Amino acid sequence: MEEVDGIILMQLRQVGAEIPTDISNLKGITTEMLVDGCARCINAIKEGSNLPTKLPGGMSARFRVGTQMANAVKDLGYMTEIGYNTFLYSNEADARDLLMWLVERLPKESSDATAEVLGEVALLNRTFSKALARRIESVWTPEPCKSKGYAWRGKGSDWQVEGTSHMVNFEATQLQAPQAGAGGAAAEYYKGCMPFVTSQPPRDTSIAASVVETSANDLSKAKTWQAEWETDGIKSGLSQTDYKAKKATGVATSMANLLRAAMIRSEAEGKKETDMERFLDDFADADIGKDSAFLNQQNLLHSTDEPTGEAAPQAATEEELQQQRDAEMAAEEARVAEIVEKLKALQANIEKLTSGIANLEEKTNQLEKSNGEEEEKYKVRKKVLDFLPEADENIAKLKGVVDASAKRLVAVAGKWEEKRVELLTEIRGLRRSQQDADGVASVQLEKIKGVRGDIKEVAEEAKAKDMVIKSLTSEYETMNKSASRQAYTRRILEIIKNIGKQKDEITKVLGDTRLIQKEFNAVTEKLQRTYMVTDELIFKDAKTDETCRKAYKYLASIHGQCEIMVNTTEATGVITREIRELEEQIELELAKNMDANAQRIGTDLKAIKEENKGLVAQIKSLM
Repeated sequence: MEEVDGIILMQLRQVGAEIPTDISNLKGITTEMLVDGCARCINAIKEGSNLPTKLPGGMSARFRVGTQMANAVKDLGYMTEIGYNTFLYSNEADARDLLMWLVERLPKESSDATAEVLGEVALLNRTFSKALARRIESVWTPEPCKSKGYAWRGKGSDWQVEGTSHMVNFEATQLQAPQAGAGGAAAEYYKGCMPFVTSQPPRDTSIAASVVETSANDLSKAKTWQAEWETDGIKSGLSQTDYKAKKATGVATSMANLLRAAMIRSEAEGKKETDMERFLDDFADADIGKDSAFLNQQNLLHSTDEPTGEAAPQAATEEELQQQRDAEMAAEEARVAEIVEKLKALQANIEKLTSGIANLEEKTNQLEKSNGEEEEKYKVRKKVLDFLPEADENIAKLKGVVDASAKRLVAVAGKWEEKRVELLTEIRGLRRSQQDADGVASVQLEKIKGVRGDIKEVAEEAKAKDMVIKSLTSEYETMNKSASRQAYTRRILEIIKNIGKQKDEITKVLGDTRLIQKEFNAVTEKLQRTYMVTDELIFKDAKTDETCRKAYKYLASIHGQCEIMVNTTEATGVITREIRELEEQIELELAKNMDANAQRIGTDLKAIKEENKGLVAQIKSLM
């Protein structure tokens, strides 16, 4: 039973039941563990079932959950008698039978059973799910009741971190990682120069975010490429390398065309700017001239202070200089205003001329169109007028030409009909071949998708088997190596021999029992025949002989006493067998811990009475 209990407990742990590892048999399992394991097994077997894995606090709710689980087990086909007491007041034998029945009906290829192979990833996922379930079931704690982000969980006897005291912003940095299959200078760079992933982000708090972001980008690129290859790549009929090269060439050509168009636009814009600058320069030279304020200012700045005459004039006073400057400034402002007015007038003239040019171009286009139409009309009228002097002959010629044109059109139409039939036949054949090719391509595509799905399934199975191998390897490493394989083999052979001996003894006992039964039946039949023969012989002589009459009486008395002894012996055997069965039942009842269950039932009864009193008090207070 120890081995059976170990297998049952291992299966319960694999479906997520919270059973400590120090429990090795079903004697140490509690009511809460039994309910947890049975509920998880039922939820895994029956789709859509959502039985609670924990017992509530109230006794009435406990009985309700036990009854619900018992009904669920009955619906699954459990034939043995079962009720809420099987879960709330269980014993080792009933728990073993129920758990064995549930474990045997667990789905063999369910995702939970496949993923939960006691590996590192499975243990990590289980830890996450338990932590999330605990946080969901916990009671919200107000902010003033927290101490440095810690809050009381409520039902459990532990604390948990709550709040945002340990949170950081999600700041991701693109990471660089070595490429698979790289060699040469790239491999040397990866080995000696490339920094580690943990040192690439600017802050330590950004490492996790950067790894997640980079992994998500790589996964997105891989999925995008996979989708493109399954749609456009396979239809192109090229290999992956050729398809990538063709795509790279197309991208390079598109980029070159875009750059060439941008260069042409930039050159055209530069030419426009050059033409505008030349126009402004010509306009400035023509209207402003060499005596502009700018030129005068340049002359004043670059003029020398040396006198040009023989005697330098006397220096002017400050007031005269100021007056000269004011006069020059006023003159220059007047000239600037005049130039601005000229510019505005020129701009207005340019706009008028531009609009006039546009109108003239539009009128020119209209006149050209009307001229073309009039020329056509003129040509037609001229031909008609040329035909007027010899109208009859020309009409006959025209009729001949028309008839010849009609015959030619009929001949051309016949040829075209023949050609059209050939072309339609060819088009239909090409369409059928195209449809066949598309059908073959779609079938091949579906096959490829199916093969890829099989490859993924095989890869997942291989991963699962690798995890199983790792778990078995770790278990093997933790096992005691002192015992040799020969000792285990010898022990197994001894157990097999003992089983064979027991089987032989059981067979021998059964054979002896059958032989004794046969002998007993034979002796009983012989005794009955002998009694019948003796009874007939003595009964014949008993009518005339007194001694035979007494012998007949003694014979009947002996037969009756022997029959009583046989019946008594059979009744003794039956009673002995019943005593043995009763002793076995007594042992089973003792194994059920009825005394402890009775005490628990009494305690639960008191709790229910207290709950009922509380409910009655609440009803009275409401009334």
